[in-house]
Order: sequence, then C-alpha cells, then structure tokens
Amino acid sequence: MKIAQPMPIYAPVAGFCLFAISICLARFAYGPLVPSLINMHWVSKAEGGYLGAFNGLGFIIGCVIAIWLPRVTGIRLLMRTSLVLAVIGLGMCFWNLGFAWFAAGRFSTGVAAAVLMIHTPALVVRCVSAEAKGMCLAFAFSGGGIMIVIISLALPFFIVNGPSGGWLLEASITLLVAAVAWPFVSMAPCERAPASRSVERLEPDRGGLLLLVASAYTLMGAGIIPHTLFLADYMHRDLGVSIGDSSSLFAILGLGCAFGAIYTKILVRLFGTPLSLCISYAMGVTAIAMVLLFDSVIIVAGSSFLIGTFLIGSVTLSSIRTLEIVGLSRHPHFWGFMALGFGLGMALGSYAMSALLSFEFDYIDLFKVVQVVVIFALGLIIFAWWRYRDFAECAATRI
Repeated sequence: MKIAQPMPIYAPVAGFCLFAISICLARFAYGPLVPSLINMHWVSKAEGGYLGAFNGLGFIIGCVIAIWLPRVTGIRLLMRTSLVLAVIGLGMCFWNLGFAWFAAGRFSTGVAAAVLMIHTPALVVRCVSAEAKGMCLAFAFSGGGIMIVIISLALPFFIVNGPSGGWLLEASITLLVAAVAWPFVSMAPCERAPASRSVERLEPDRGGLLLLVASAYTLMGAGIIPHTLFLADYMHRDLGVSIGDSSSLFAILGLGCAFGAIYTKILVRLFGTPLSLCISYAMGVTAIAMVLLFDSVIIVAGSSFLIGTFLIGSVTLSSIRTLEIVGLSRHPHFWGFMALGFGLGMALGSYAMSALLSFEFDYIDLFKVVQVVVIFALGLIIFAWWRYRDFAECAATRI
C-alpha cells in the first residue's frame, strides 16, 4: 500500500505528540502526582508504587501485542486503539473508585505506551526524506521530555484541591495531542502484517555481546524507578518541599530527557557507541550517588536532570548498539525483546520497591538498592566494551 506523504512538518510534529503520550502522559507523568495521591489518602506509599508496577506490567503486555497483533489487525487499527486506550486509562483515574480501578487505568495506559513507542519511529521515518529522518526522529523523541516539563510546571495549579484536577489535566492534554496525531496514525498500514520470517541466529560473539548489553538495559529499567516514581514524594516528605514545588521540580527530569535525545549524537561522534554507553551508565551511577550523599534540594533536583539524560541517552545508545551488533534486517526482532527486558526490569523493580515500602523501608533505602543495581549494569557495559573491543570496527561495515 502506498502511503500518502504528509506535509514535511507534520510527521515530526505528530511523532512529537505520539512520544509525548508514550513516554510522558501514559507513563512518567504519574510521578509528580504521587505526593498529592498519598496526601489525600487516595493511595498509600506502597500502593503508589504498585500502581507504577501495574503500568510497567501493561508496558510488557503492550510490547507483546505490538509485535504480534499487527498480523491480525494491522498497525493502523492497533495504533488508533492505543490512542483511545491512553485517553480512557487516564480519564478513569479522575474518579477515586479504589485501588483496583486505578490499577486498571494504569495498566491500560502502559499497554498503549508500548504500542505507540514501538510503531511510531518507523511511521515517522517512512513519512520523511532520508536526509531529514535523523533530525525528525530527534525532535519526535524530545516530545516525551518536553511534555514532562509542561505537565510538571502546570500540575501545581490543578492539584490544589486534590489529584482529580491533575488527572483531568493529563487526560485532556492526551486527548488534544491524540487528536493532532490521529490523521498521521491513519497513514499507517491497515493490512495485516505478514508473519515474520525466521530470524537468523547470531554468531557466538555477537550473541554474547548482545546478551551483556540487553542484561544491562534490563537492570537500567529497575534503576530508574526511584527517580521516575518516588522522587517527587521523597522531596516532599523527606526534604520538606511543598507538594506544588515537588511536582514542579519533576520538570527538571523532563529537561534531562529532552537533552538526552540530543547529546547522544555528540557522544557517538566523539567516542563511538560502546564507550558512549559506558559514559551514559556512569552518569546514572553519579545521579543516584548525588541523592545518597546530599540532602540538598538543588543537588537532588540536579540528579533528576542527570537521570533523565541517562534514561533517554541509554535507550538511544542501546538501540544503536543493537543495530551495530545484529544489522538492520534483524534489528526490529532483537530490539523488540530488548524493550520487553526493559519493561520487565521496570515492572519487577516497581513491585519489589513497593514491597520494601510496605515493610516500612524509607525512600532513601530504595536509592541504595538501585545504586547497586546500576553499578552492576555499568560493570556489564564496561566488560562488554573491554571483552569485545575489537568488534566496534567491524560492526560499522555490517550496517
């Protein structure tokens, strides 16, 4: 099927909107709402974490759906359904009808986020020229970080009387950007996707290297949980920041995410992908250490900028490294499983840390746990760089 080409500016704008939903509105925009939810007794501290875990579980299921269901429905119907599901899931949370109701809403948005995350990049690329695809994708990916900034700065004005106003704001913005992106999603193929051909197995060296990168990527999914899920409430309860200010300070994480979409290009040019991954994971270790060593609001806010940069930077660099390892034809297959690993790390990390909170552990204890996790992930990345240091040169010839 030949897809009508949109105006050049529309593809990246629509991609911006879709990533704003999949990265921010359906996922990380929940973080700045946590202090208000707990203060108004909608959820307990542990339940607040479990809701993040249900969102992660939905993301895992969404990854599986995004990979297999297009064979039955086609991509167009699947993406349209995901936009509707994101709006409904956020709208459900406007009413305090109990934990199970919230869990269903968060699960729904997680499913929608995964589908949009996996299928948006290819749709953007096929609707722009080859020369513009890098710039357009970078702009589209920045939608997640920029929307985090917008939501975090706007929320304090809407949660004065409780979290309902915050949920209404997020659902309304999701509806708005979904409406902007809807005609673009309608350009996706409507035919059923063909069954994927059998994927050639990787050679032992490539398989070993990919396993190391994938394992570190999975651990990273758990390592970002305290910053993305609990940081706002940590600043409110443990550092004495007001609810409104703690929500606003979450915007700094969004700035880091937006910057992470840009700085990776510079890192790769200067150092190559393997060493750039080491630098990115070291940034994550540093960000967590800043929270553990200092109780200054300014320093903790600075750590959220680093963790946002680490998050988006590591996602981008891991995707590039996967491409270098497996080649273009096998990239979608293996990257899909990497996304599953990341979602699994986030979901299991959220459940485990929520369980720790239910046993009266403090937020700072969660940062201690993930410091060990991310240090181990950095060790895997450094070992991969050292063990397969001769692979970097030959990888470029394979793409």
